[in-house]
Amino acid sequence: MFFKSFLELDCSNMVSILCFDSRSMRELLKDENSQYFSQEFPIFYKNRIQKTNNRDRFFYRSAVDGALRNNQIRAVGYIIKHIVKHQNHHVSSFLFRKNFNLILEKGLEDVASLMCSNIFCFSFDHDEWPSTHTDKAKY
Repeated sequence: MFFKSFLELDCSNMVSILCFDSRSMRELLKDENSQYFSQEFPIFYKNRIQKTNNRDRFFYRSAVDGALRNNQIRAVGYIIKHIVKHQNHHVSSFLFRKNFNLILEKGLEDVASLMCSNIFCFSFDHDEWPSTHTDKAKY
């Protein structure tokens, strides 16, 4: 129930709301809760947040951004471990595009697992690509 998105919470989930607290993130993302996680329904995504000074304008923030804003390094580590394990697809790379340099500056241990995962490594097979083409003359 805590991992689902609700319209009352502006389509965000508890992980996005509680990202400012490392202990909450540890409890929500622990292995005992893995039955609630699936790649089909990721729990980390960017939430649409309305700007306070202009009701017609919005910005987007993920739980990674929120944890980094609150200097919750352990929470970011828990998030990275979860994403590498349960959202290990190149589509999740958007969560780190704007804050990857900050993650490196903070010296997180889990950056190596993030870089070796499928999030930033994407292999593709296309017959027209030179290294995989069957026709050596065209290659």
